[in-house]
Amino acid sequence: MSEPIFRSLRDWTEPAHPGVVRLYDELIQIYQEMRKQQDKIDAAFDRVASQIGFVVTTTLPVRIELDASGAVKSATLDGDALRGTLFEKELAPFVSSLKEKKFPGVPAGTFRFYLIWYDALRLKLRRDWLEPAHVLQGVLNTLVAQQGVRGIAVRPEVLEPVHWFDPGFAIGIEDAVVISAIDEAYPELRLAERIAADRLLIRRIRPEVMEPVHFTGIKERDVLAEVKAALGKNR
Repeated sequence: MSEPIFRSLRDWTEPAHPGVVRLYDELIQIYQEMRKQQDKIDAAFDRVASQIGFVVTTTLPVRIELDASGAVKSATLDGDALRGTLFEKELAPFVSSLKEKKFPGVPAGTFRFYLIWYDALRLKLRRDWLEPAHVLQGVLNTLVAQQGVRGIAVRPEVLEPVHWFDPGFAIGIEDAVVISAIDEAYPELRLAERIAADRLLIRRIRPEVMEPVHFTGIKERDVLAEVKAALGKNR
C-alpha cells in the first residue's frame, strides 16, 4: 500500500533509526536517475532564467508517487506557488515525462525531492574566496559566462533551498537525509560541507542570527553530522 515516505520521520528521536538508511538509499537512486537527465533539467531552468533575466532559484521541489514495481503513478511540481508560473510552463513537461520512468528497488510510496539546476548551483557554491555578504555581481556575471549559463546573472542572495543555508532555521532530519543523498549523487558540489560553512560564516558576520535552541542556552544540535555518522555506521 502506498504511503508518504516521510510519515514516520516525525516520530524519530535518533537519526540512527534504520528508516533513515532506507530513505537515504531510496533517494540516492532517484537523484542518480535525475542526474542522467541533467541536460534536460538544466535546459528547462535556463529557459526560465532567460525569460526573467536572472536566476530566481537553482532547485525546485517535485513529488512523485511510485507503485510496488517502482513505476511512477504521478509526478508534479510540489507547491501551489508554482502554478501558472514560468517554472510550471518550462519544467512541468519534464516532470510529466517521469511517468514513463521506473525506479527498480524503490518501494511504493510518495517521495519529495529536488530538481537541481546543476550549473547555477555549482556556481553559487563556488565562492570559497568571497564573503557571502560581499559578492560582486560583476564577478558572478563573468563566472556564469564561463560556466556556459548564457550570461544570466546569479543574484547573490540565491541559495537553495534557502533554509538550509540560513542559521536562523534548524535543519531537520528529513533535510539532512536529502542533503546527504544529493552529496552522494553530486559529490563535487560538497553540499553538506558548504552548508555547514555558510551557516557558521553567516553567524559570524551577523551575530544577531541565532538558532532557536540558542535562546534556551542549549548547545546547537548538528543534525547533518549526526545523520552522516549514522549512515556511515549502517552502510
